[in-house]
Amino acid sequence: MGEMRLLVIAPATRYAPGPFGELLTRLTDDAVEIAREVGWTPQVVGLHDCGDHEWQPALAAADAVVILGGHDVDPRLYGGPMEYPGSGDHLVTSDRRAITVIQACRADRRPLLGICRGMQLINVAYGGDLIPHLLTHHTHRNPEGDHMRDHLVDLVQGSQLAEVMGERRITVRSSHHQAVGVLGTGLIPVAWAAQDGVIEGVEDPERPVLAVQWHPEDRGAEPFQLPALLKWLAAPVRASRQTA
Repeated sequence: MGEMRLLVIAPATRYAPGPFGELLTRLTDDAVEIAREVGWTPQVVGLHDCGDHEWQPALAAADAVVILGGHDVDPRLYGGPMEYPGSGDHLVTSDRRAITVIQACRADRRPLLGICRGMQLINVAYGGDLIPHLLTHHTHRNPEGDHMRDHLVDLVQGSQLAEVMGERRITVRSSHHQAVGVLGTGLIPVAWAAQDGVIEGVEDPERPVLAVQWHPEDRGAEPFQLPALLKWLAAPVRASRQTA
C-alpha cells in the first residue's frame, strides 16, 4: 500500500531555554515515536521558525496532519483580549500558518487530528473563539513542574471519539488554561471535563477531523489513547487507497 505520510505540526522548531520548551520538545518526540510504531512516516515541521519552502511542500505531500499543543493562541485570531490572567507568548506566524493548514485540510478532506492547542486552533479556523483563561484552570493543569494533571472526561455515545477510545468515561492528562468558547460552525462537541463541563473534544461530522483538549502523547497518559487516535487518522487514508 506504500508509506503513509503524516505531517506533525509543532509550534516551532526551537524554543527558549527552560522547562516549557523542554516539555514541548519531549511531547513532539513522543508523538513522532508513537506515530512510527503504528505505521506512519512522520515529518515534523515547526511553523513559527520554518520557511514557506518547508511547510508548504510538507503539507502538499502529507496524507494526514496532526497539530500538537504549545503556546496560547494569538487572541487577534478570534477577537479575544490581548491581556488576560496567565497570558504567555503568542507565536503569531505559527498560528496563522496553522489556520491555513486547517482550512486546507477542511477543503480537501484530508484527515486532521488536533491535540490541545491544535484543538483550539481548529475551533478558531472554523469560526469559533476561545476562553482566554479558565476560572477552573487548576483542574486542568498543575501550577508547578510540567503542569500535567489527570482528570476525568465524559464522551458522547456514538461519536467518533467514543468509538476510538472504546469507553464513555476516560482519564486524560492535560495542561491548559484556555479552552473552546463559542464552537466553530461545522464542529460538534463530543467530550466534556467531568468536573467543570469544559469542552474536551470536538469533531466535524462531515469530514475526518477530530480534536482533543488533552495530551494523549504525554508519557503519563493512558498508553492506548494516542495509538488509537493515530489509527483512526489512518483509516480514511487506507480506505481511499483501496478504492483508488
